[in-house]
Amino acid sequence: MSSLPSVLIYDGRKKVFRTAVSVLTYGMEDVVSVPWESDPIQRFLEAQFGCQPFVFLFIEGDSVHAGETAVKRVLTARGIPPSLIPGFERLYSTIADPFGRIVHGEAPADIHGTFDLDPDARRYIDAIRRPDTQAGIDSCE
Repeated sequence: MSSLPSVLIYDGRKKVFRTAVSVLTYGMEDVVSVPWESDPIQRFLEAQFGCQPFVFLFIEGDSVHAGETAVKRVLTARGIPPSLIPGFERLYSTIADPFGRIVHGEAPADIHGTFDLDPDARRYIDAIRRPDTQAGIDSCE
């Protein structure tokens, strides 16, 4: 991980997901979790992807991990044993679409992999990463 905190972007519209992210990131001082629906994240998505896809993201340094890759990277950062991670990746790829439609009201975008952080998107993520600017950012609390 970089010296700046990583950023976990998740759907925070339901309390159960906010709680799950709080549990997942508990004690991870180098991870900031921010709901997908927050204004700064919507601006980041527009700058990074040219639209606002509904997608699970984990940003480390200058890398933006999406979908299955985000699952792998956040679980690795959490310290989950490497032998268990492929099962979570497969689970995500199997249930993300139907689960998203039923629970979230929309399926996640079919975006998976690692992408370079777009220079235009960097300012939104850097603002979220800086503790002095987080007071105005929606969080999972």
